[in-house]
Amino acid sequence: MAKTTLSSKYQIVVPKEVRRKLNLKSGTQVNVYPIDENRAVIVKRPKSYADALRGLGKEVWQTLGGTEKYLKGERASWDKKSV
Repeated sequence: MAKTTLSSKYQIVVPKEVRRKLNLKSGTQVNVYPIDENRAVIVKRPKSYADALRGLGKEVWQTLGGTEKYLKGERASWDKKSV
């Protein structure tokens, strides 16, 4: 756990060990997400949100038997409805 202090201007210094682990440099943009009244999460902003979201939720398709199986089932249901 790293410790830091909020300044009179409401700024914090990210401790060196955290900067190294997250590869944070001066000017790196971060997002701050409040979790509750005692916690917040600081996340390095991705260069591309599209790249950051790519593959997200892929395990959902695996639980459905894979995308091919799911799509075949969906397309088959469309064929039945159109008759």
